[in-house]
Amino acid sequence: MKIGIMMAALAASAIMACNSNNAQQENADTTGDSVQPATPAPAEAAAPGAVTGVVQDVMMGKDGYTAVIKSAQDSVYNVTISHANLKDHAQYRSAKPGDTLTVSGDRWEMDGKAQITVRELK
Repeated sequence: MKIGIMMAALAASAIMACNSNNAQQENADTTGDSVQPATPAPAEAAAPGAVTGVVQDVMMGKDGYTAVIKSAQDSVYNVTISHANLKDHAQYRSAKPGDTLTVSGDRWEMDGKAQITVRELK
């Protein structure tokens, strides 16, 4: 009996935590408090859409990697590519320095560096 009550309480708290996180995310999305948008560097950062660049460096992570890419306009982006963030997991592929990537996704800034969480990899 006690185990059943404990399990029900644990399940209820897990559901409430998920709902709380969703509500916080929705509030952050509408108010813009959670992540500061990246300051547009060159013209391509201000325009919505994809960024194309040559891979300068690759740092492997747990479920993907972060590549430093340099665009034709000499803008540098740290692009995080992982199975979990891609809209279509079949787009995932490895990259090495010298490869050209075209990416689009969520742009943000960390420590003064432009970041893109990749949603589409071309």
